[in-house]
Amino acid sequence: MQAGRELDAKVAGALKGWEPEFIEHLKENDGWILIPHYSTDWRRMGELVEEAKEKEIYLDYSHSLNGGYYGFAGIFADGEYQIHHNTPTVDKAPYAICLAFLMAKGIEV
Repeated sequence: MQAGRELDAKVAGALKGWEPEFIEHLKENDGWILIPHYSTDWRRMGELVEEAKEKEIYLDYSHSLNGGYYGFAGIFADGEYQIHHNTPTVDKAPYAICLAFLMAKGIEV
């Protein structure tokens, strides 16, 4: 799955625990919220990292030798990483972080 609104909707659904009803909006209580551009915006990527941390999923990224990025997601418990996931190399850091988050949640993309 490429970076963009469909991936953003999957991330928002996994993060908030709801299924997005549209690619652009997420139903929340009695209203609709605009799904953030997690996979393409660095600021929104930072918000995802912070919200995931509250759920004890730790996200990070690194540069690859070919100029891309890869993401890492870890679940830390009992003093060590219990589960960790590494993404393939992709062209943008926000995209890598989204993939790592979904991998940690057990969602295939």
